[in-house]
Amino acid sequence: MSMVKGYCTNCNKENEGRRIFDVNTDVRFCYCPHCGKKYRPKVAAANYTHVINKYLRRARFFICNAGEFQNAYNLYAYVLELEPTNKTAKLGRMLSLAFLSTVRRNRFTEVKQLLEIEKDLFHEKNFAHQHYNEFLIHLENCTETYLINVKKALTLKSYFYDVDCIKLYFKHIRDVIELRRLIVSELMVIGVSANVSIISDEIKALEHQYNETCFTVDGQDHSLAHFGKNGEPIIVNGVKQEETHLSRYRMSTLDVNNKKKLNVIPDVAFPTTFARIFRTYEISLGLSIAFGAAALTMLVLYLIFNKLHCSVYMLILFIILAITDISFILLRILFGLTLKKPRF
Repeated sequence: MSMVKGYCTNCNKENEGRRIFDVNTDVRFCYCPHCGKKYRPKVAAANYTHVINKYLRRARFFICNAGEFQNAYNLYAYVLELEPTNKTAKLGRMLSLAFLSTVRRNRFTEVKQLLEIEKDLFHEKNFAHQHYNEFLIHLENCTETYLINVKKALTLKSYFYDVDCIKLYFKHIRDVIELRRLIVSELMVIGVSANVSIISDEIKALEHQYNETCFTVDGQDHSLAHFGKNGEPIIVNGVKQEETHLSRYRMSTLDVNNKKKLNVIPDVAFPTTFARIFRTYEISLGLSIAFGAAALTMLVLYLIFNKLHCSVYMLILFIILAITDISFILLRILFGLTLKKPRF
């Protein structure tokens, strides 16, 4: 007897999890245990596969095309509620969690812990190692982009704003190194050696940064002494002093409650351009319909009252609304084409 999951399209519209039921593929017909609807086993199973794949495609679109990492994380988590063993959803949830890292807090420690718990599942022969390899490479690229963007946020012309920024940057480096070591280990397990040496060299380069001298905007040099028991970087001041020529700039800080009226460093670590494009794309259809309806209304009123003196204003308003409507239509088409191409 072979058991698979089936999906009922008829009942439990408010609770999708109750639509899923076990199906015996050896019988001629099966029935939904809640509403009693009759299915052929292959139809019920196909319904289930279609629904899960639909959510997975949507979640992949969110993370790869639209930059909507929170939506991707939520959707992958929802798939795991419906199918707790879905490996694609597990990988997608970890990758989207990594992209939810902010300047002040990275999520790489949580990703590392999740991966250590789940990694044996991705070593199994029935799982395509190519998918796992792609996930590991995307995860490594995520850490690289993250460090680049964070350093830009914490520095001004290569000088850190203050010691707190230096501490935070070294903490992020440590977390990235630990995650990359796990990535290298997993690539070796699945027999993909092409990127192992590259990532290993990148780890060594990051470790070398521990020995580099960092300067703050006031020209004072600082160095990493060691990491404390709680993982906090211990920074010591040196004796060097540089002339930074940055006094004309307004400085920034990580402290959101600072009393010196300094700029607060934004917490966004990854670009939000595509997320804004996606949100504009989503609302453009509704706006286009609304402006189109308003333009049509003005046109009808103009045709009815065209003999009145005020009809010219109706005509002008119709033209303005029509142009705005066309603009939203063109914007939706342009943004739709932009979002079709995955960024990774």
